[in-house]
Amino acid sequence: MKILVIQTAFIGDLIMITPIFKALKEVYPEAEIHVLAIPSSAIILKHNPYINKIFTFDKKSGIFRKIHSFFKILSTFRKNKYDIAISLQNSITSSLLMLLAGIKRRIGSRRMKLLTDKVIIPKGLHNRQRVLELLKPISNLRFSEETEIFLSEAELSVAREVLNKDEGQVKIAIAPGSVRQTKKWLPEYYSQLSSMLSEAGYFLYFIGSKEELPLCEEIISNSGAKQIKNLAGKLNLLESAALISMVDLVVCNDSSPLHLANAVKTDVFAFFGPTVKRFGCYPYRPNDMMLEVDLECRPCDKHGGDVCPLGHHNCMKMIKPELVAKLIFEKFAKFRE
Repeated sequence: MKILVIQTAFIGDLIMITPIFKALKEVYPEAEIHVLAIPSSAIILKHNPYINKIFTFDKKSGIFRKIHSFFKILSTFRKNKYDIAISLQNSITSSLLMLLAGIKRRIGSRRMKLLTDKVIIPKGLHNRQRVLELLKPISNLRFSEETEIFLSEAELSVAREVLNKDEGQVKIAIAPGSVRQTKKWLPEYYSQLSSMLSEAGYFLYFIGSKEELPLCEEIISNSGAKQIKNLAGKLNLLESAALISMVDLVVCNDSSPLHLANAVKTDVFAFFGPTVKRFGCYPYRPNDMMLEVDLECRPCDKHGGDVCPLGHHNCMKMIKPELVAKLIFEKFAKFRE
């Protein structure tokens, strides 16, 4: 048996569907499990023992390249002759891909077209739970809801090399970036928080993409803090996950680092502004914390936007760095005694 799973969304979305791979192996132990992801996210699944093959589909490269990529991957999928396909993408592209590939059993949410099995997903679930609902047509078993990332010794070694000189201190990874501007806590707030944490003896590691390097440099420069390393653009996703697995806390926006932290079981404090818990992308482990304020204008956008619709961005401005520092100090009270 061959099973295809389609998730061509952002990094965090791919991390949140990882429970499905282990679950599928429980239902079909001998099956080959293949995945279709976008190039920037696929590395997350590199060492996953439940996956046999990973394919990529670059849907953001312009219409002509997208069409070329579509038919190229379609040709491959027709040859693979899948028995089941499960799409986590509510898109006509995914529906067409499954249908034209000749896959007889095509599973997805009820909003999708061209399926053989449409699943009604209950409201109020975390995304990692929603994905497991899509297995209802093939199994009534209960599955683990834990997200997972698997790391190699090479990635763990990179993280240890970064951390090995800072033993004995509370270590905090800070990820100030986000794809959407309105989902970012203010840079000056990150600077103030960094200053307070550094003065308290904590060691900070800034992480992010190459594009987020200038943002991290600005925050660090304005903080005046000394116990900081700027690793933005220096680690790939799995190396960042390895680093996160070795620190004591992650502070970030509603973005992929919070899902990396959940997957490697590191506590996370995450800022939520335009987005809210009911969207299903919140940090879910017991010691995690959503940092948010209750405003009538929230939520304003499921994915966040580039500009606050009302022009004030109070959902982030009202979360003060003094409060965040206080919460972190309370969490690590024993260290400060």
